[in-house]
Amino acid sequence: MKLTNRYGAPDSIVDAIRNDPYTKDGADFSVTELIKPPQIRRLWHAHEDDISVDVREEVWKLLGKGVHNVIELAESEGTKERRFHAEHDGSTISGAIDLMGDDGSLTDYKVTSTYSVQRGLKEDWEKQLNMYAWLIRQNGLTATKLSIVCICRDWMRSRTGKYNYPDSPVVVLSVPMWRDERQDAYIAQRVKLHTQERTIPCTPEERWARGAYQVNGSGKPRSFDTRQEATEYINKQKSGSFSIVEGNAKYIRCEDWCEVADFCPQWKGDRGNAR
Repeated sequence: MKLTNRYGAPDSIVDAIRNDPYTKDGADFSVTELIKPPQIRRLWHAHEDDISVDVREEVWKLLGKGVHNVIELAESEGTKERRFHAEHDGSTISGAIDLMGDDGSLTDYKVTSTYSVQRGLKEDWEKQLNMYAWLIRQNGLTATKLSIVCICRDWMRSRTGKYNYPDSPVVVLSVPMWRDERQDAYIAQRVKLHTQERTIPCTPEERWARGAYQVNGSGKPRSFDTRQEATEYINKQKSGSFSIVEGNAKYIRCEDWCEVADFCPQWKGDRGNAR
């Protein structure tokens, strides 16, 4: 990956980002890689030397690493920043646990936006923590509780008291613990998707689509970002006949956030059809 510095960040910041010590420690997949869309991960591996990322896109990751380093040095009880390995169907999976209490509680720390916290627990966060629980279970340990500690980087005291705004920049989110069978099934599904010969396109949800699905029925059509939201809306209606069709979606991830968009045949096809 090529690191650019188009906005003139100091050399100390650039060097700190460039010298990221992260490693999968010999694993085929990390937990976060398995959660990612297979198409994005494969395009990364195929075009890693040609991908350019600017320093400004990596600063928040740098802040996150700083928080993790400070917490690791704190004198709290439990196991901190330990990487676990496990195997499924010939593939090795690894993941680093931020904190595992002596009681089996797993805690993950995230530096994020206040807006993200206001929206509640992200689906990917729930998947990540349950994959960690699966990992430690493969190593003879048992998770008893899952939680995420969010540190809101843009929190403002002046906004407290407003609807759904957190009272503190530190917010703890409880994560539902899946049954063992569900964890096993999810791991099996993700390994299969990432190792099969054919690369599947990203789903609307994975592309962070806005208005991907439209519900038609009595009255004005309504747009929803996910099929689940559209289905939940229909289920709440007391009467009427409804159908879900694909909407005129705007793909936020592809447009602004996907680092492999320039190499993606799916995104190129969308732009070609729009001309």
